[in-house]
Amino acid sequence: MIRIILNMFKKRYDIMKRLMILFLISIYFTGCVEQSQNEPIYNNSVIPEYSPVVDLAKKDLSERLKIPVENIQLFKEEAVEWPDTSLGYPEKGMMYAQVITPGFKIILKAGDKSYEYHSDYKRVAGPGEI
Repeated sequence: MIRIILNMFKKRYDIMKRLMILFLISIYFTGCVEQSQNEPIYNNSVIPEYSPVVDLAKKDLSERLKIPVENIQLFKEEAVEWPDTSLGYPEKGMMYAQVITPGFKIILKAGDKSYEYHSDYKRVAGPGEI
């Protein structure tokens, strides 16, 4: 009887050992997955496919300069964490929530001049002429 019980525990131990090995192998290989080319990179580098806030910045600059949107080119878009909700362009007399605000620094070119906009994921602030 004791031999049967020991064999039963040994079989369960072998199954648990195999499951643990499979689990560890799966954890190891999940970190070895390549990033898809369709995913944007948000590590302070130029983003291959720009975000919708670039269109907002282009529209704003187009209205300010009174030129067609087609004459404005995106030069660079960079992921940034702004220290507050002013997005780096605080207005005098205004108060802003003091929270880290993820967004972008957007550089647009129109003619021979460059303009810098700041954004979160919904709105833009600026421009500042560079």
